[in-house]
Amino acid sequence: MSEENVNHSEFQLYTRRWLVLAALALLNIANNILWISYAAVADVTGKYFEAGTDEVDLLGTVSFIVGVPTCLISTYIVDRYGLRVGLNCGSILTVLGGILRAISTIPGFQQDSETPWWNLETQYYISLVGQALTGIGNPFAVSLPTKVSQNWFGENERGMATSLLALSLPLGIALGQGCSPLFVIEAKDVPLMNVVWLIPAIITQLLVTFTVTTSHPPIPPSMSSKLAKEAEKGQTFKEYLSRMKSIFTNKEYMILFVSIGGAVGYFNVFSTQLSQFMCSRGYDNVSSGLAGSLLLGTGFIGAIASGWFVEKYGYIEEVAKIFYAIAGIMGILIGQFMRHSGQRFWIMFFCSMFGIFGFGMYPLGLELSVEVTYPLDESIGTALIFMSGQLQGFIMVMVSAALEQDLSKEDEEKAVCLGSVKPKDHTRFIIFLSCFLTCLNIFFILIFKTKFKRSEADKTNVNTAAEANNKIEDDATAEHDNPGFETDNNRPILTTL
Repeated sequence: MSEENVNHSEFQLYTRRWLVLAALALLNIANNILWISYAAVADVTGKYFEAGTDEVDLLGTVSFIVGVPTCLISTYIVDRYGLRVGLNCGSILTVLGGILRAISTIPGFQQDSETPWWNLETQYYISLVGQALTGIGNPFAVSLPTKVSQNWFGENERGMATSLLALSLPLGIALGQGCSPLFVIEAKDVPLMNVVWLIPAIITQLLVTFTVTTSHPPIPPSMSSKLAKEAEKGQTFKEYLSRMKSIFTNKEYMILFVSIGGAVGYFNVFSTQLSQFMCSRGYDNVSSGLAGSLLLGTGFIGAIASGWFVEKYGYIEEVAKIFYAIAGIMGILIGQFMRHSGQRFWIMFFCSMFGIFGFGMYPLGLELSVEVTYPLDESIGTALIFMSGQLQGFIMVMVSAALEQDLSKEDEEKAVCLGSVKPKDHTRFIIFLSCFLTCLNIFFILIFKTKFKRSEADKTNVNTAAEANNKIEDDATAEHDNPGFETDNNRPILTTL
């Protein structure tokens, strides 16, 4: 494949960067479709496997359980072996997880005298292992957006590249959550769903295998990329532990770790339990799918708008705080209206607003994590924020189970949950989420302040290069005006004619 050099200076941009971006974007889409699709049709899934609410919840939350330790492993692998290896690990695990899901519900293969072990319980656990594999692959996918933008994109493109990659995550969830209820109406449709959602994973694996052949372009796109590439050489496990220590003792990063991770955790638990929240109040799977799709689909508007504004005018910290605050308010309003039946319009409206501001802030948060941890590997900060989100999300799932109550007889008559999924009153948990979002907003907005280390490195080195060029030009002018005037190591000396 031919590559187009966008410029011919010390730093260059290659056309191949768009293929690398596409490969990672498709990985995020495929992985998150597989993660959320069972939860999007939780009642139908429960009916197919004849499983209870806790078992159905586990198909979604197992990603939280395996994701926390995997985040630490994935950061080391990416840090030690680079972008290409990390991308392949995530892709292989995702396609293997999808294959196991498809095998677990393969049509026509049923329990009989020759296969007495093949029952619904066996099928369920094979699917659970498949979900666990996609969950293990997820940290590799979500930790790489900032690394791709740093390694392959120029200083003026990094923000937009990170925004586009960050949007691939909600796009995958929107497809899984919004489209699954459209063709998974009855239990017999679950096998079809597993085959359909395996296809993106296979396409992703092919794209990663044949297009991502190196972690870095031949010539780096920026000074900070060049310095980061040099810092990666010959890193040992001891040096990796030292970098982890420096991150966890970085005050500015730890604020992001808690606040951005908390927002990710809120989104994770909201996505996995949205169908159950809404069916308990009389909203069917199509309505919950639409709510999730609006929340995620409008995120494109917010991410593009915030990325464009910051690239053009700056003020990334201020824009991030404004978007974070508005997203928190919208999240609280979603929960309050979701406590009641007959509020479909307002639920959809506030989901749309949350999507615009929540996902408008997310890529800015990732960029801020790179700024505060530079020159450390970009994937470490991103992966640890994701780990924080998985950990906080898992804790919130446990809190949800502890706070749920039985519905009143009047409210239970309005519920439309199917199969073995029992409708519950989630009022106390929704109030807990509102308090949680309020605390996160206060913590992030009032405490977070930072210096932009990566941006300063780019400017410093560019200025140094410019001064060196000016010096060369001055020396050349002096030599032209005075043939007896030469330079040696930037020092003027006189020669004898």
